[in-house]
Amino acid sequence: MDNQYNQYNQQTGGDPYQQGNPYQQQGNPYQQQGNPYQQQGNPYQQQGNPYQQQGNPYQQQGNPYQQGNGYGNYGSGNTEPQKAPNIFQQFALAFVPTKYDRLTKVSTGSMIGFVTLLVFIVTTIIIAFFALAFSALDLDDWIGEMPDFTITGGRLYIDEDFMYDEDGVFVYMTEDIDEFSYDDAMEIADEGYQEIILVGRDQMSIMQAGSYQQMPFSAFDGLEISRDWFYTLFSQLIWLMLFFWYLLAFVGGTLWYFLAAAVYLLFAMLIATIMKKQIETGALFRVAVYAKVLMFMVATVLNVVSFVSWTVPFLLRVAITIGFMAFAIAKLPDNRPAPMPMGPGMGQWGQGGQNGQGWQ
Repeated sequence: MDNQYNQYNQQTGGDPYQQGNPYQQQGNPYQQQGNPYQQQGNPYQQQGNPYQQQGNPYQQQGNPYQQGNGYGNYGSGNTEPQKAPNIFQQFALAFVPTKYDRLTKVSTGSMIGFVTLLVFIVTTIIIAFFALAFSALDLDDWIGEMPDFTITGGRLYIDEDFMYDEDGVFVYMTEDIDEFSYDDAMEIADEGYQEIILVGRDQMSIMQAGSYQQMPFSAFDGLEISRDWFYTLFSQLIWLMLFFWYLLAFVGGTLWYFLAAAVYLLFAMLIATIMKKQIETGALFRVAVYAKVLMFMVATVLNVVSFVSWTVPFLLRVAITIGFMAFAIAKLPDNRPAPMPMGPGMGQWGQGGQNGQGWQ
């Protein structure tokens, strides 16, 4: 056994591992062939990142909000916004429905000031024409038909008897009779008179629609009543009535204007819905306010012009105003938000390409 081992050592040189490690002789196949990933290279590095090659679609195409779109106010670009018109410009633009986009920018205070000034001017014109028409009646001539009398010291002084008998009204004045009785008034009423005034030296009897009253002149002690006194009194009463009428017409007209505009706002909202436009309620209310100006001025002119007897029917005024609003709303920009931009290589929901992992 030992001889066989020694012979084997002599043949092999003494070291059985001198023949070589088969793995060292053949070599590491992975080292000889090389790393296929290193030889071929990283396909992502060779081809490059497609997103870097193509570039960011948002940077290439630009911001769609800056380029403009078809959704109204969002597509205006970098243009400078127009200033809101002043009160006088508002009146001119109210007749041009294509310019109502400027009127929608008017502040609430400016809009209220415009309506207040408009109603003030219209009310002043109407009252002025009424005063001129009343002056044409000539108050002097009307007072001149009254007798020349004086009531002072508790009695009546008149030069001659006076009688007025027209349109169911009977008036008789005399200082020859101390006073008239209820029977005297009823006797005249039986003849068909509705208003009866009987003035004696000491008292006055009045019967109106069956009601009878007596008023002694002693109640006016210290007061002198005459034709000139009536002229002054009527003049002052007329101007006082005009003032209160003017105040009532101005305040009531302003409130009525805004109330009517609130009703027209409902029609404006309906029109915007039919046109599938998203417009703020405040803008639609301004459209209603300024759309009323046209027929408001037309009605005023027809009222003050004496030679025109025709007035615009109410329903026709409403129809014209609604049509005017519809045309103005059609020209207003739509305020609905723009859709999300879809760039190259993006899926249905914004991320990932055709083979991407986004929401497809």
